[in-house]
Amino acid sequence: MIRLKVFEVINSPNRNSCLDVFRGLAIISVVFYHFDGLLPFGYLGVDLFFLVSGLLVGGLLTKEFESDKGINFLKFFLQRGFKIWPSYYFFILFGSIIAFLFYSTIKPNEIIPVWDLKRYLFFYQNYTGLPFHWSFDHIWSLCIEEHFYIMLPVMFIIIQNLIPVKYKIKTLFVFVILTIIVGIMFKYFSYFFTTSKDTYSATHNRIDALAWGVLLNLIITFHEEKIRTIKIKFIALPLGLVIFILTLCYSIYFNNIIFEKIYFHSIIPFAFFLMIMGLYYVNFSKLKPLRFIAYYSYNWYLWHPIFVFFIIKYFGSGIIGLLIYLTTTFFTAIITTIFIEETFLEKRKTILGKIF
Repeated sequence: MIRLKVFEVINSPNRNSCLDVFRGLAIISVVFYHFDGLLPFGYLGVDLFFLVSGLLVGGLLTKEFESDKGINFLKFFLQRGFKIWPSYYFFILFGSIIAFLFYSTIKPNEIIPVWDLKRYLFFYQNYTGLPFHWSFDHIWSLCIEEHFYIMLPVMFIIIQNLIPVKYKIKTLFVFVILTIIVGIMFKYFSYFFTTSKDTYSATHNRIDALAWGVLLNLIITFHEEKIRTIKIKFIALPLGLVIFILTLCYSIYFNNIIFEKIYFHSIIPFAFFLMIMGLYYVNFSKLKPLRFIAYYSYNWYLWHPIFVFFIIKYFGSGIIGLLIYLTTTFFTAIITTIFIEETFLEKRKTILGKIF
């Protein structure tokens, strides 16, 4: 009998069920969006992923920040690497084989040429533009997260080592808020002062979304009693929903290019920030199907696009094609999570223990 680790993880009393729910909603929206645009605005699931990642990674660093040992940059980076790299490089390798088998005759531009692999292997695809390989180019968001995993601990380490103890926490808050502001400003400068006018995929343009997550972690860590109040729950969630809905409505009805390029992806993460703040301590443990999906979200995110064109071509974009797409991609996510991600996570503690 196969004992799936997912049930052990989502039933753990230390796991926040609210974040599972938001992660599950994020991956579902992205997966449906990529199937012939089935879910409008589904790509905003990536913004939600950024915020959740910032919250979780910020939490790991905050624990180290408060400990006597301090933050070990290399240890932190390798810890994240054991989580991200095995599944990622497995996808690049075997995904390339699948792309060759699926698309060599019907859509050859989906195959990454050997000479072009370097920008995918070294996480700088989000700064390179053409040529496009749609089945793989969703990894722009992973490039941003990898860059963030370098910048964030450096910021924490600098504050930890250079700032007097009584000012450290305040300085953290200030630096994170400044990061949010800088991310928004970069969108403005990228649109008005660069030839590409691209504000979508570069790390400096999307770093504010991750920083909102880090800020939420700091608030939860150092002002927990305020977050738990009924007042916050009844203000933050409705306000976040209203901002989210109004932002979508403005985007739909006004079609303002400046709003789309600069403000849209600056406001949406703030709306998610408020929603999660309002629901963070709400118990969603009974929503096990959604939490089950959330557990496999990373590998589902990696693998789902590569099957899209093949399935639509041979099975159509109707209900049959959709069911085949969801079943095939989620099954692939389960298999790769079990045999790749979980395997390396089990070895992580032993290997890092020997190194450090």
